[in-house]
Amino acid sequence: METDSFAGRMATAANGHDDVTPPPRPSEGGARDVRVLFSGRNLEYQKLWLVNMLLTLLTLGIYSAWAKVRNHRYLYGHTSLDGHRFSYLAKPLQILRGRLIALLVLVLLSGVAYVSPIAASLMYFLLMFAVPWLICQGIRFTLRMTSYRQVRFDFTGDYGGIMAHFIFLPLIAMFTFYFALPWVLKKIDQYTHNNITYGGKAFNVSNRTSAYYHAALVCVGLGILSMVLLLPLFSLLSGTGEGEGDAPPRFWLPVLLFVAMFVISQLVAAIWSAMIRNHLLANLSLDGIATFRSDVTPIGYAGLAISNALLLIVTLGLAYPVTQVRMLRYLAEHTEVTIQPAMDSMINTVTSQDGAFGEEAAGLFDVDVSVLG
Repeated sequence: METDSFAGRMATAANGHDDVTPPPRPSEGGARDVRVLFSGRNLEYQKLWLVNMLLTLLTLGIYSAWAKVRNHRYLYGHTSLDGHRFSYLAKPLQILRGRLIALLVLVLLSGVAYVSPIAASLMYFLLMFAVPWLICQGIRFTLRMTSYRQVRFDFTGDYGGIMAHFIFLPLIAMFTFYFALPWVLKKIDQYTHNNITYGGKAFNVSNRTSAYYHAALVCVGLGILSMVLLLPLFSLLSGTGEGEGDAPPRFWLPVLLFVAMFVISQLVAAIWSAMIRNHLLANLSLDGIATFRSDVTPIGYAGLAISNALLLIVTLGLAYPVTQVRMLRYLAEHTEVTIQPAMDSMINTVTSQDGAFGEEAAGLFDVDVSVLG
C-alpha cells in the first residue's frame, strides 16, 4: 500500500535523534490539528535496504520475507501522528508461507501449460475468477497488519464488491473508449476507502465525479499541449523537418524524444495523483474520530516524482530506498489530520491472524493490491 509537524510531542527517531515538533493547533470541541511526521533518513534506510537485498540474493530469495518485514517496520515505525507511531505487525514466516504457496500454484500452472496448453487455458480462465479474491485478501492482509496506537485497520470488502468495482467497471470504461474512466476510478476509490475500518469505526469518503473529470481534463490538456510542442522533434525524427543543418545529430533524436516522453508521462501522472489525493483526503473522514487534509501541489509533486524517476534510472535502481524516503517525507509534510477526543478511547477489534497468501499471490500474478498512497 507507496508525509510534518506534531502535537506538542517529541517524536524520537529510531536512530536516537530527536525531532522537535510544534504543538498542535487547537480546533473546536477539543479536537486538535496535527501533521503526519516521517522521520526516516536516506542513509539509514539505504543501508538497511542494501543489507536486505544482499541477504535475499545470498539465500536465493528465502530471506525476502524477512527483508520485507524489516523494510516495512522501518518505514511504518518512522511514520507517526500525534506522537504515536504506526506499526507493521506481519511476521516473516507468515509472508514466507504465503509466497511458497503462491509459487507452488504458479509452478503447477506452468507445468500444466507445458503438458496441455488447452488445459492450461482453461485453468487461466478459471484463475480470472480468483483475481477478486486475491485483491480482497491482499488489501485485508495489508490493513490488518497495520496498526496505530495498538489498534488495527481492517477491510470489510467482499468478493462481489471487488468483482464489480475492479473487474466489471474497468470493462465499462473500455467499452466507452475510456470516457467513463474518471467515473470508474472514482467508484473504485469510493468502494475501497468506504470499506476500510479502524478499531471497528468505518472510514467514509464522499468524493465527487466532477473532481475526477476535472483532473482528467487537466491531464489530457497537458498531454495534448506537450505533443504539440514536440511536433518539431517528431518532424526531425521522420526526416521531414527543415533547417536540418542546425538540428542535433539524428542519433540523439530518439534519445531526446524518449526523455521528453518520459518526463511528460511522469508529469501527467504526478499531476493526476496530486489533484486526486487532495480531493480524496478533503472528503475522507473516520466516523467521529478524524478528518483529513492534503495540500500537495501538483507542480511540487510532479518535480519530486520526475527527479525520483531520473534518480532510479541513473543509479540503475539502487537509489530506490532514497526515493521512498523522499516521497514519504513529502507526503507527510503535506498531510494534516484533525483528531477528535474520541480517538483516545479507541480499542482494537481485529483479532484474527490472516495468512499472507492472498497478498503474495496477488504479487506473483501481477495484481496490484496497494491502497495507500
